[in-house]
Amino acid sequence: MKFAQTLMALALVAGMASATAHADSSYNMGLLSATPYVNTSTVTAGTVFTIGSNAFNFTDDYNFSVVGAPTAAGTGVTVNLDLGSLGFHISNLKLDLFDSSSTWLAGDLVTDANDTSVSVSSVLSAGNYSFKVRGFADGELTNQGIYTFSAAAVPEAETYAMMLAGLGLVGFMISRRRGSL
Repeated sequence: MKFAQTLMALALVAGMASATAHADSSYNMGLLSATPYVNTSTVTAGTVFTIGSNAFNFTDDYNFSVVGAPTAAGTGVTVNLDLGSLGFHISNLKLDLFDSSSTWLAGDLVTDANDTSVSVSSVLSAGNYSFKVRGFADGELTNQGIYTFSAAAVPEAETYAMMLAGLGLVGFMISRRRGSL
């Protein structure tokens, strides 16, 4: 009986250790396209670090490439800051965009309890980039949080203007041909 209690205690300690263990994740999004890349991630508290005055205990990297003409990289990371009885919560959610040489390009940070998402939109030329999602997973009893990451390439406004001008020109040519018949 004593052996069984000791074994149960060891299992409980091991379970608690694994619940607080942290493994930052890295995701390869491949080529950024107009089709959104979506990932829902459950994060667990890890070693606490600070940037400025904000504390974080997880960092996830999303690596991607852009090919061809400049593209506006639009992204949104949404988090339900308090999932109530489920015990998931994230504080200090932060999203940053970096180029291949780790130069910071843009970022956004959740500022209060009513702010439930972060987003970045930046015009990118051909090359390799990464988004960093950071936060403080502090769900009650779980030390976990959940967020959904979504990113897609959005054509620049100039691309839309050229497409509309081309469609207008085609329409004009069709109407001229119909008038001459």
